Amino acid sequence: MKLAITGTAKTGKTTIFNAITKLNADTSLYDQKQEPNIGVVQVQDERVTHLSELYKPKKTIYATVEFIDFAGMAEKAENHEFLSSASINLMRTTDALVVVLRNFADSFLDETYGSPDPVKELKNILEEFILSDLVIAEKRLEKIELSYKRGQKTPALQIEEKAIRTIIESLNNEIPLREVEFPEEELKAIRGFQFLSQKPMMIILNSSEDNFQKNEEILNKLNETALAIEFAGKFEMELSRLEEDEAQIFMEDIGIKESAVLRATHSAYQLLGYISFFTVGPDEVRAWTIQKGDNAVTAAGKIHSDLARGFIRAETFTYNDILQYQNEKTIREKGLFRLEGKTYQVQDGDIINIRFNV
Repeated sequence: MKLAITGTAKTGKTTIFNAITKLNADTSLYDQKQEPNIGVVQVQDERVTHLSELYKPKKTIYATVEFIDFAGMAEKAENHEFLSSASINLMRTTDALVVVLRNFADSFLDETYGSPDPVKELKNILEEFILSDLVIAEKRLEKIELSYKRGQKTPALQIEEKAIRTIIESLNNEIPLREVEFPEEELKAIRGFQFLSQKPMMIILNSSEDNFQKNEEILNKLNETALAIEFAGKFEMELSRLEEDEAQIFMEDIGIKESAVLRATHSAYQLLGYISFFTVGPDEVRAWTIQKGDNAVTAAGKIHSDLARGFIRAETFTYNDILQYQNEKTIREKGLFRLEGKTYQVQDGDIINIRFNV
């Protein structure tokens, strides 16, 4: 899972990135970085920890999330390039966007960019995403029309043309593509474009320590657009550098219930509709991430393509079963051990062993 951390300049994106990843990327006001910061964090899951304690494997592997912290967007985009082409192309490869909005006072930033206004800032960012997508869609439509003139009017191209015209109309009306429903065949035709306004989006309101948890009205407004959560960015970056027990004391003082990484990863799973299933044994206990509704063959393919290709059955029981009975023998005796076919929809917390033959 890859998440792009983005937003306008000097909103504290890298501070949030550091708080989540526990890295130490430069957060200087005068830093003009172009290359993104990249950090991978484990998805903290007590189920994996407990399974590891039970099976005592050689390796324990948690699910991971990759966060990519991009350079800030310009306040006024010139030539429609509010980010470099390389940054936009990389951003398009991510699964979701995390937009950071400034909600803290700073004399230098206030003088340079004005007082914080998260709702207005979000509006400007969404307009830039729409503009970027519109440029791509219009260029693609020109190429399709050129193909028609050359006598290449295939059914596939006609399906794509219909989708592109819907996209252009929607974007011209300032409707982000995540709010547009496409027929499955059109959705397949445009999937490769990875339009920014089509991606799932999460908002992080970056507040100061002083005004943290005093922004219900702003959060409610932001939640009308996308899932919005609040961080006390600078404070939480400092917390991330402390030992866990020490950090917990300071978190309780300000009213933070979960660490930055927990809130960010849990929100990402919620945003993308992801669940976890597990594989267990003496060699390895591992968490795997799939989307809710995915079937057993898709889960098998996550483990290895050969398992999906030669899929026979999925041997399945649940984390709650092993939590209650502590061993697989008792689970079998209780009739809780199941054999599931290709169409079985994997559930969050399933423990799966794939039978296959290639």
